[in-house]
Amino acid sequence: MIINSKQSKPRKIIDLFFTFFGWLFLILFLYNLSSHFERNLDFTFLELNLDNANSILLFTFLVGITSAASLSWWSTYNRRKYGHLKRRTFPPQTNEKDLAEYFQMTEVELETIKKGSYIERN
Repeated sequence: MIINSKQSKPRKIIDLFFTFFGWLFLILFLYNLSSHFERNLDFTFLELNLDNANSILLFTFLVGITSAASLSWWSTYNRRKYGHLKRRTFPPQTNEKDLAEYFQMTEVELETIKKGSYIERN
């Protein structure tokens, strides 16, 4: 989906500039990664043994605690900042006259459409 919004010319130019250089950086990074990829990589650091099991568990525990703390802080912040706001407003009740005016027809035509099962309009 493309979102079009009103932007000034300098802002569009800056946006295009950063987009172009972002894609260029990504392409160069992937090219560099693929050109320097060695066929014989050493994966011994991935082996799970008793020497590094405790450090892996400790790291996982610390990442989990950090994630939980940051999510808890964020939810508390949002509740305090935005919890009291009542943004949901419902539109006023619509009557037959308003509907007929909106669709540019008479109230009789509107009643016919509401009661009919098939509508063909020219």
